[in-house]
Amino acid sequence: MFKWIFGLMVGCSSLMFLPTLPSKLVLFGLLAISFAFLYLLKRADKPLLQAFLLLFSGFIFGLGWSLTHASWRLSAQIPAPENNSVHIIEAVIDSLPAIYPEYCQFRAKVNQSDSKKLQNKQLLLKDYSRQCAYRLGDKWSMQVKLKPIYGPVNQGGFDYERYIFQSGLDGKGYIKSSEFLEPSYPYSINRLRQTLFEKLQPYTNYGLLQALVIGEKSGIPNQEKVLLRQLGLSHLIAISGLHISIIAGLGFWLVYKLLGFIVRVTRLSVIEPYRCSLLMSCALAAIYCALADFSLPTVRALIMWCCVALLAVNQRQGALLSGLKLALFLILLVDPLSVLSPGFWMSFTAVAVISFMLVGRVKHQTQGLKRWQGTFFQLFKLQFGITFVLILPSLLIFGEANLSGLLVNIVVIPVFSVLLLPAIILAVMLSLVSLDWLLLFIDGFITHTLEWAHNSLEPMSSLLLLDGYFEPWLLISLFIIFLLLLLPLGRLRIPLLPLACLLMLQGFIPNYQKQPKAIVFDVSHGLAILLTDGQHHILYDTGYATSEGSAFESYIYPSLKKLGVNHLDALILSHKDNDHSGGVAKVATLIAVKQLIVGRWAQNTWGSENTQVCESGFAQEIGAFRISATYPDSSNEGSNNDSCVIMAQSSDPALDFSLLLTGDIEKEAEYILAERLGKQLQSSILIAPHHGSNSSSTYPFLKMVDPKLTIYSTERYSRYRLPHHKVIKRYHDFGIAQIHTGCLGQITIDLIHNSYIYERQNQHIWRKQSCTIDKL
Repeated sequence: MFKWIFGLMVGCSSLMFLPTLPSKLVLFGLLAISFAFLYLLKRADKPLLQAFLLLFSGFIFGLGWSLTHASWRLSAQIPAPENNSVHIIEAVIDSLPAIYPEYCQFRAKVNQSDSKKLQNKQLLLKDYSRQCAYRLGDKWSMQVKLKPIYGPVNQGGFDYERYIFQSGLDGKGYIKSSEFLEPSYPYSINRLRQTLFEKLQPYTNYGLLQALVIGEKSGIPNQEKVLLRQLGLSHLIAISGLHISIIAGLGFWLVYKLLGFIVRVTRLSVIEPYRCSLLMSCALAAIYCALADFSLPTVRALIMWCCVALLAVNQRQGALLSGLKLALFLILLVDPLSVLSPGFWMSFTAVAVISFMLVGRVKHQTQGLKRWQGTFFQLFKLQFGITFVLILPSLLIFGEANLSGLLVNIVVIPVFSVLLLPAIILAVMLSLVSLDWLLLFIDGFITHTLEWAHNSLEPMSSLLLLDGYFEPWLLISLFIIFLLLLLPLGRLRIPLLPLACLLMLQGFIPNYQKQPKAIVFDVSHGLAILLTDGQHHILYDTGYATSEGSAFESYIYPSLKKLGVNHLDALILSHKDNDHSGGVAKVATLIAVKQLIVGRWAQNTWGSENTQVCESGFAQEIGAFRISATYPDSSNEGSNNDSCVIMAQSSDPALDFSLLLTGDIEKEAEYILAERLGKQLQSSILIAPHHGSNSSSTYPFLKMVDPKLTIYSTERYSRYRLPHHKVIKRYHDFGIAQIHTGCLGQITIDLIHNSYIYERQNQHIWRKQSCTIDKL
């Protein structure tokens, strides 16, 4: 049976690599072929053939089943024109509101609407008003402006369209006006979750407490998230398998001891403490899962625990492994799109490590102190193996891993499991009856612990951080080797060690591509451009930043890691608008910057020996590039017309390319440049000034620059409606080719061959199709 389940998992995982959905006839055919192979299995008499038929049947079924679910989910997304218009809806708040400085955000389920196509849809809504009066389970009447599901697409970083697809959301938008209709049912899980959310709000570490009790992580400050990620403890704040196991295991132990005592006292043979305790542990796990709103990670963990527990109730041999196989089957059957979740792979990887380290070992019977020593050593080995092996999927999925987790988790997880989480749950229960002393004590303890970790452990963690891009084939190969090393293979493991060392050495050999390129990142409405020749790197602007994060953290830095960029020879900031230089505060904390080129407006903030003033006359050669500032003469204010305009040309006379990077200059600056420099402005590639605003891209300027290609860096469906239709016409009048990051995603230009590729060419099932300027 496991062979079929393994094939099912591989088939579901194939969804991640397919560019488009096949027809419904193909989906039906895949499912039919799967059952046909199972029928042939009855007539196969050779074990090898039987294994192949089982694997292939599971694979075909998994592929067809996951594609069917993907088809259902995509068809549920709100179609045009409803997804780009205003609607009146009645909706129930379906999640706890996440409150940010600029807005609050929540999920809502539509009960009634002015459009039948919105009935029963799940919407992700934002409210930009000053107060967030929404409470979980309440019903509201709202006027909402829906927006198409469309997000930035880059070589690395957050994939918004995949997130929406995986979350089961049907649309997004913002609230123009709203009116409260009726509250949630008073004796419901929604009311309890909202009460706990508000009860924890006054505490210093309310974000961490809310995350651990009800699974709401929006209140955790960014600095604490960064600290936990650096220490390899992020998994402790997301309710998942570890938390469900702690609560269920603790419940099992308490009920087992209580029922055992009752049986001894009353001598009633009707009660079976073992079986009753297992069933009660499942009930407690389900209650904790409900408090976390039955999120996908908690549901997966609940299924895993209950499968093992139910098989143990039947006193089956090997209940652990059999239960986990059954759990994998049920999870993929109920939600085959779980394979898109990193948590799915991390959870089952941990389970695989535990299985590999426990199965096939000869256990020696010991008593007394040696027994406890053996148990402790076994737990230490398990924790070490899990943490070490999970480094590889962490590098593959998240692009980073921290070796400090090997040391920190060995100490923290037992303390967290045995003391902290049970104490927090008990403290919250006491607080509901106005006994807050324990919760106050825990809140203070967490504050002092975080301060100590920040001062003592964070410096160590930065030294042990693995932060870079490794080829997927390399990480997958090492992962398989490390799993094999955990098996009891005896001397057969010896050749695997040098092979693993050779592969690891291969991963740290730099792979430079000495070819000048310009990369325009897709940072929504904003600008960020990388000039690179493989060894020297120049970044022009950093995109936006908000209280939640920045474009540099979300898109640019992960893409730089994939490109093998580990430093910046120059960081150029055009001007002080947030959509151009908002992410600069994060740059120096994540990547080495040799020099900053910026206007005088920023000298008081970032002035240092490594700062150059970007004004007319500045010029410098960096690798394959010669950069020169053509504007402004004075850069004191940092306004649009103070933007640092850079001409980037080849430093090698044998090569011929030129780019004009213009920031947000408007027509006044364009007139000055056209009059002063004339044909000296001529460039093969122009980054459209001010994102294609009608206040820029004047006829005299375009005539002097005379580019072959212009690039608009702004989002599709922008609230600014950019690029402006008049600007598009001006470029069209000059016969200039026009492309758009909102349509194409990240654009990579080969400056030698004067060609480009774009990220939306790498199509996935959840990814929206690219578009052209004439279809904006």
